[in-house]
Amino acid sequence: MSPDISCGLEYLITPDLQACLTEALHCNYSFIVTPVVHPRFRRPYVSSVSTVGGFTRSDMILSPQDWTSRIVAKISPYICVDSMSPVVRQRHEDCLNEELSYCRGLGVPAIMLPLRSSNTNNLARILQTYNETSHHPSLIWASVPMVSTRIAQRNNQDVEESEEAWNETWHWWSKFHERLDWDKRVGVVLELSADLPAQEILKRWLGEPVKAIIVPTSIFHNNKKGYPVLSRAHQQLVINMVEHEAQVIVSGARRSNIEYYVQYLFRMWQRRPYKADDPMLSYAKGWEDYLQTPLQPLADNLDTHTYNVFEKDPVKYDQYQKAITQALIDIRQKRQVKDNDQIVNELCVIMVLGAGRGPLVRATLNAADITQTKVKVIAVEKNPCAVLVLAAQAREVWRDRDVIVIPGDMRQINLSPKADIIVSELLGSWGDNELSPECLDGAAGLLKVDGISIPNEYNSYVAPISSARLWAAAKAASSNSAQQRDKNLETLWVVYMQNKHDIAETKLVFTFKHPAKGTRDHEGKEVTDYRGLPLTDNRRSAIVSWVVKQDNVMHGFGGYFDCSLYGKEMISIVPSTHSPGMISWFPVFIPIKTPLRVHKGEVITATFWRCVNSRRVWYEWIVEVGNCTTPLHNPNGRSSEMLL
Repeated sequence: MSPDISCGLEYLITPDLQACLTEALHCNYSFIVTPVVHPRFRRPYVSSVSTVGGFTRSDMILSPQDWTSRIVAKISPYICVDSMSPVVRQRHEDCLNEELSYCRGLGVPAIMLPLRSSNTNNLARILQTYNETSHHPSLIWASVPMVSTRIAQRNNQDVEESEEAWNETWHWWSKFHERLDWDKRVGVVLELSADLPAQEILKRWLGEPVKAIIVPTSIFHNNKKGYPVLSRAHQQLVINMVEHEAQVIVSGARRSNIEYYVQYLFRMWQRRPYKADDPMLSYAKGWEDYLQTPLQPLADNLDTHTYNVFEKDPVKYDQYQKAITQALIDIRQKRQVKDNDQIVNELCVIMVLGAGRGPLVRATLNAADITQTKVKVIAVEKNPCAVLVLAAQAREVWRDRDVIVIPGDMRQINLSPKADIIVSELLGSWGDNELSPECLDGAAGLLKVDGISIPNEYNSYVAPISSARLWAAAKAASSNSAQQRDKNLETLWVVYMQNKHDIAETKLVFTFKHPAKGTRDHEGKEVTDYRGLPLTDNRRSAIVSWVVKQDNVMHGFGGYFDCSLYGKEMISIVPSTHSPGMISWFPVFIPIKTPLRVHKGEVITATFWRCVNSRRVWYEWIVEVGNCTTPLHNPNGRSSEMLL
């Protein structure tokens, strides 16, 4: 059996709980979903009156391990704590509190309750109190149907034609989750329907914290051999949901042996189109939706583990080698033209800035061998630990090559002769967020006037996304103080984003080119600094707009970059142009402090600023949707900054 898919079996009624659990486990189900209350037990209408024997079974019929790992408790389906009737509302509130209290005592891993409308204020209030008053509260699973047949019938439409019917149940869930402040302990259970909606609606559900999907036995059909199977569309949906860490719950009338359903689901999972050939998926396994603080290699020295991870990238250094090879060919051709087509093999000086432990030096030497070019490689590195490794390799591995190691900050050294090519890998997950522009502009004096910079251009991009999971994780990333939570929501986070939905397409924000041109004075002359180098301005601002294509909730942005190394050689983490197999960078998540509810046809307008002073660099951003505007995020770099 595959360990990657977890299947449960729902019992509408469990006359003998122990027998039901034994049956399910025997058929290879991992857990069962069962009502909390036994139907034979009646409860008093007055909460203060207790009955002998309580309102359900004794918890001793199962072991503590079974209760805490194999039982999902289902709240009584008739309970409606948001009823219009005050009497019903109060009585049902008492019943719900009684069942929640019992679940707390049992320690069940999850409590499942149904949502029937968007009117869930009182339900959210009660559950918030439950979470606040429980030391180890169970997860709350809110179950919703995929489609509201009531809405379709009201509009006299077929279910598959009614967009409103498909949107309605998402609104029930989304507004309920919003009332609970997008709490990560609350997830949704989606009941699949026989008909499926458009792909955009399915993708929106993939951005929600779907904890489980209910697969009714009624949507299975029997194959030629009489075994239950799903349609191809349903198969793909189940696989997509399980890949996003949803569990599967089989529910409904037993049209076949219940073991056949779970056997089919395991077999379907094992036969899915497997993406094991993608190194990124293998590398990112276990890191999905895990937030990390961006590196600051200029202010901090990287450790050996970090270097080791980056050096394993199967694609990045191959692209760099191709770019350096092309640059060497172009330099040779330019020199031949200059020397009237005579074959020349002058020494080519290549400086590797921020050489780390030497992967770019190796790429440079390989490129020199391919083009049969004489090169002098100067490796500049400020990290003392990495300098030791470089020096050892220069003595032992590259002793027959012209390789010099220079310890120091590239912005503060002066070397001669100047470089024909400078090569660097200073990019962060959002392009310039590890201060590549400031480093390369500070080192511009090391490059000849007609020299080549690799990379020569890079761009940052953003796309508005919906992800309650990422937003809640950012909010709770460190200290529980309100001030720290606000800071967390004004910080860029590096994360392999899985549980998210793109509200709109990815768009360009900032662009940087190297060698950079200096700013110009009022007479149009290029301004230079005290060293005679162009005085550059790396401040940026950009306004980006998107039209919303379907109702959604915006929690922030996904941030990406692409980079032109030289000629046609590129590296990219933009989803549409991602370099296949490249693992060096995860995207960034840029949160907004208050999630915004956006509606179809509205325009999202975001403004981003890259701010610079003599000591640090930071980003600020603000978002507008219709008449709603967020506060300015990270003013004056109060929550996050990059130190120069």
